[in-house]
Amino acid sequence: MILVWSSIGVLILLALVICILVWSITKKRKLSSSAERKIRESWLLINQINDPVRKVLEADKVLDLALGLLGYPGSLGEKLKKAGPRFSDLQGLWNAHKLRNTVAHEMQAQPSLQEVDRAMRSFERALWDLGMKK
Repeated sequence: MILVWSSIGVLILLALVICILVWSITKKRKLSSSAERKIRESWLLINQINDPVRKVLEADKVLDLALGLLGYPGSLGEKLKKAGPRFSDLQGLWNAHKLRNTVAHEMQAQPSLQEVDRAMRSFERALWDLGMKK
């Protein structure tokens, strides 16, 4: 009889540990109000930039900052992989980040205004997905 109760206790404890692990993995981290304000203010400043290349570079930095404030470690690429399910348009966000890499590493890269607009919309949508208020 003691063996049965011990087995039931172990199973209940195991189930509880599994539930806690699943909850901690799936819970959405949230930006603090001060972090959200910092991200929003940075985004407003980016929108005042006239140089499209610099605009894309700065938007990428703000996204990296937001993910870092949420506790995602690594490069922005690594952060995007870990936080991927949070984004409503992950592919568009990857394309925006790839555009950033192109303009940052290829001296002659000159993206079209359509590419820049599309990237900026993707960065903004990602920040909304992370909790930046509209």
